Formats: sequence, C-alpha cells, structure tokens
Amino acid sequence: MIEHVFATADFPATAPSGGRVMVRKGSHWPADDPLVTTYPESFSTDPRWGLQFTQEPRGWDEPAVEQATRAPGERRQVRRGTRDND
Repeated sequence: MIEHVFATADFPATAPSGGRVMVRKGSHWPADDPLVTTYPESFSTDPRWGLQFTQEPRGWDEPAVEQATRAPGERRQVRRGTRDND
C-alpha cells in the first residue's frame, strides 16, 4: 500500500524538475514524492486535512493523537541534546 500525506495549505512550489506547481490544501500526495520531501512541513498524515465539508465535523478542532512509537518501517528523525562540558 502506498503511504500518502495531505497538503495543509495552498502554496506555490518548485517541482524537482524546475517547474512551478500549485499545491492545494487537502490534496493527497504519495509520502515519498520529491515535492513532499522538499516541503515536509506543508504536509500531514492526518486525514482530516483531506476532508471536504460544508460545516466543520464534530471533533475537527481536536488535536490529532500522536503516535508514541514508530510504525514498522517508519523512520524518525531524532534530535539529541548536546552535553555541556563545564
């Protein structure tokens, strides 16, 4: 199954080929698409971004539940604190 993400805003982007692309809020993209990996802060795995509605559904404004452990095959970036040697 292809992993996918949703655009969190409308924004113009430069495609890896150099052309311009208009990304539409809520559009879904393959998670490994070069445009997604170039602008990761503009995409989310939260499916609520892909919803279309005429009235906000109940629970829309509730924060998404964060997954505490990584899924099989998922890579996570870890930032480790630096130690100050006094």
